[in-house]
Amino acid sequence: MTPITTFRSFKSLLLTAVTVTFGATLFNVESANALTGRVFADEVVEYTTNDDLLLENSLLTDPEATLGRNDWTQEMVNGGSLGAWGQDIGTSLGNGGSLTVKFTNNALKGSGNKDLDLWIYEIGKAPEEMLVEISVDNETWYDVGFGIRPDNTHQTGLGFDIDNLLMETEGIDENTLFRYVRVTDTGNNTYTNDKSGADIDAIAALSSVDVPEPASIVGLLSLGIVGVSTLKRKQ
Repeated sequence: MTPITTFRSFKSLLLTAVTVTFGATLFNVESANALTGRVFADEVVEYTTNDDLLLENSLLTDPEATLGRNDWTQEMVNGGSLGAWGQDIGTSLGNGGSLTVKFTNNALKGSGNKDLDLWIYEIGKAPEEMLVEISVDNETWYDVGFGIRPDNTHQTGLGFDIDNLLMETEGIDENTLFRYVRVTDTGNNTYTNDKSGADIDAIAALSSVDVPEPASIVGLLSLGIVGVSTLKRKQ
């Protein structure tokens, strides 16, 4: 499998897609809600949509709502006890739209086994198809695969094992750390209202490592420099 460095049509992407085996890609609500906040995406890098129906409702086009922990439940629908979900829960991609997020205090990595490494929390009872890609630098992108929930009973979304990608792709390995995830609506979903296309609640790196933020690194270096200066004065 080769990295994506230029735009390709979804027809050609389908030829290189990794098949998602649904029997191994779903976990229960309790497991999903037990994840710590640190594993979730922290920053929106890019959000695009060309869907006129979606753009008519700006309440559903706030990409910042996808950051942090997942918070959608099946009660957030018309007729549910919590009512329809709104702008603070997630965002809709629309027809062919995409969302790119970044992990700032952690990074996605392979688990070295068949465990799921990346989880996309989707909103709504209607399963909707999406393409998922990951990147080290937000320039070279790698296909993780296409995914769609098997039915509307799986409210937590779906997951991906990236280890096969790491083993088969030149230039990356099991030690590669990915800071970026891009989710794209494939254009194969239903687009009839202002919640068109895949609706994203949250994105989590199930297999991840902590990465110090730049400010923390500078702080540690400063402490080191101060320590060296103190030693020199004492000598």
